[in-house]
Parts: sequence; structure tokens; C-alpha cells
Amino acid sequence: MDKTKSSKANQQPERKSQINDYVKYSGLTFQMAALIFLGYWVGGKIDHWLELRIPVFTIILIIAFIILTMYSLIRRLPKN
Repeated sequence: MDKTKSSKANQQPERKSQINDYVKYSGLTFQMAALIFLGYWVGGKIDHWLELRIPVFTIILIIAFIILTMYSLIRRLPKN
């Protein structure tokens, strides 16, 4: 009887760890999407304000935010 209780007790922290990892990385996905949308929106506003025919600032800001979010993702990954 003690073996079943100890095996269930060992599974509980492992399951919580998996759930915490899922929540952490899914939150990072939403953060990345929000930052890319922000780059698109701000870049569009700047391009409209400067009356540019080619959306230069939109492209630059989207690429910059993608690079920043990838850097953030790499820093948050476990170092195993």
C-alpha cells in the first residue's frame, strides 16, 4: 500500500511541472503575437504619418520585434 502512495506522490510534482511549462510557453506565444501586432500597428502609423508608399517602418518594426521575441525565447529555455 505504501508503494502506491509514494508513486502517486512522485507523479504529482512532475505533472505540476509539466503544466507550469505549458502555461509558461503558451504565454510566451501570446506575448510574441502581441509584440508582432504592435510592430505592425506602430509601423503602419509611422508609415502613414510620413506618407510612405512602401511600408518601410512596418517591415523594420515587425522584423525587430520577431528578433526580440526569439531572443527572449532563447533566454527562457532551460539550459539542459
